[in-house]
Amino acid sequence: MELRIHAMSEALEEPLQKYYTDFVKMEPGEKVKKVTLQRMLKQLLEFIHSQDDLFADYFIQVGSIADGTKAEAVDELDVLIPLRKDKLRVTAVDQSLNLFSIDEYVDGDWRCLSHDETISRLYELVRDYKEKYYKDDPYFAVKKNTITATALPLKIDWIKIDLVLCIESALRFSNVEWPFPKWLNGQSKWLTYQQQESVRKMGIDMTCRGIHWRPSFSRIDAYLIGKIDSKGGYRKKAFKIFKSLNGYNWTKDQLRKDYQGKSQPFLGSFMTKILYLHAREKYPESQHWNSLGKSFCNFLDVLNQCCNEKRLDHYYQTNNNLFEYVAGETFLWLQENICNILQNPEEELS
Repeated sequence: MELRIHAMSEALEEPLQKYYTDFVKMEPGEKVKKVTLQRMLKQLLEFIHSQDDLFADYFIQVGSIADGTKAEAVDELDVLIPLRKDKLRVTAVDQSLNLFSIDEYVDGDWRCLSHDETISRLYELVRDYKEKYYKDDPYFAVKKNTITATALPLKIDWIKIDLVLCIESALRFSNVEWPFPKWLNGQSKWLTYQQQESVRKMGIDMTCRGIHWRPSFSRIDAYLIGKIDSKGGYRKKAFKIFKSLNGYNWTKDQLRKDYQGKSQPFLGSFMTKILYLHAREKYPESQHWNSLGKSFCNFLDVLNQCCNEKRLDHYYQTNNNLFEYVAGETFLWLQENICNILQNPEEELS
C-alpha cells in the first residue's frame, strides 16, 4: 500500500504534542523513583556478591527504562544478573541461533549449567538480605516460582522486578561467530565505523529460558538507543508516542475479535526497537528529525514499508525476518491503522 505519509507531518504536529502531554509525558516523580530503585538494587547485588561471588556485584538494567524510551509510569522492570563463570561450553541448539545450551566444567567433567540450582541460591541470598535489612517491610517481597523459572520475581515498593540470570558475551565460550548484518559491519548510514565496532566487541549475552539460553541484545540496545541517540531532535519523543499507540490501539484482541488471550500489542517491545533502529538507518540525517510530526512519520513510513515487503529484518542478526510468520491480513490491518492516523489525527490521537 502506497501512502503519502510525510505529506501529513505538519497536520500531525499539534495532535501529537497534545497526545504526548496527555498520555505519555513522564510524571515528575518517575525519575526519582528510577534512581531510588537503582540504588536499592545496587546495594542488594553488592550484598549477594559478598556472600557468593558466583554472582557479579552489579546488574544490567534492560528494556525501555535503560534506553530511555519508557512510555508509561515505572511499574515493572527486568534486570540481568551476570554469573561469573570462567569455563563454559556454549553450543547452538538450532541453526537460527535462537537457543543455546550451556555446559560448565565441574570436577573434571562437563555438565549442564543448572539455572534452577542457581535461581534457588539467588533466592536464598535475596531472602537473607530481606531478613537483615527489610525484615518487617511489606514493600520488599521475594518469591520463588517453579523449578523451571527463568527469573526470580522481586517486588520493591509495589514495583515488580524480575532478576534474570545472564552470561555476558557468552560466545567467547563457543565456536559460533555471530552473523552481524551489513549495517553493523561497516555499512551503517548513521553509526560511525567505531560505533559499529563497539557493538561487535560487546558480544552477545545469554539469558536463561527453561533449560536453554537465548541471545540478549539489551546492552547493545542501551548503547545504541540510550547512549548514542540520546540528544537532539524529536526521535525519543516520537518513538514514545509510537509505542504508546502500539500498546493501546494495535493489540491482538483488536486484530482478532475471537482472540482469547491477554490483551497485548501485536508489535512486541523488541520489534518496536528494531523498527526504531531501521528508521535511524533510513533517515540518518538530523534534519529528518527536527519536528515531532516529521519524526513520527518516519516511524510510520518504516512500518508501512515493512508491511509492503512483509519483512522486518533483525537489526543485530543477518537473514532473520521477524515478520516471517505474520499473516497477510495482519499487514493490511496495520496499514489501515496508519491510514486512520493520517486521515483523522484528531480522533485517532485522543
